[in-house]
Amino acid sequence: MDSSRLLARLSDTLRHEIAPAVGEEYPRTQAFMASVILERVSRELALESAHREAEEGDMAELVTALGPLLGEAPGPVRAAMAEAESAGTVVALGPLVESLHSWGGDQPTVAAALAEIRPVLRRDVDRRMEIAR
Repeated sequence: MDSSRLLARLSDTLRHEIAPAVGEEYPRTQAFMASVILERVSRELALESAHREAEEGDMAELVTALGPLLGEAPGPVRAAMAEAESAGTVVALGPLVESLHSWGGDQPTVAAALAEIRPVLRRDVDRRMEIAR
């Protein structure tokens, strides 16, 4: 049995067998909360591989789209882009977004770059919400 299923079964046992059998309110509540935590970790483990692949795909597409846009950008923007590309994670886009805003929100290139970045950030939020459901 994989880790995800094991944690899901532990969560179910806590929620439906152990917690209801606990007489005192505080320990019973703690058992229910432990069940919720195990359930969330179980979902996170179950979705980890698919989410990692999706994030890698999103970042690869974004790097391809931003390359031509940011080729003539100032040094700090290019450095932030290189760091984001190297890291390959959505979290690494934070410094890039900051450097784009510092460069100038009224620049057409900045607007175009941010238009490419926003959908990637939205999909990342959607993946995180899938875990938290």
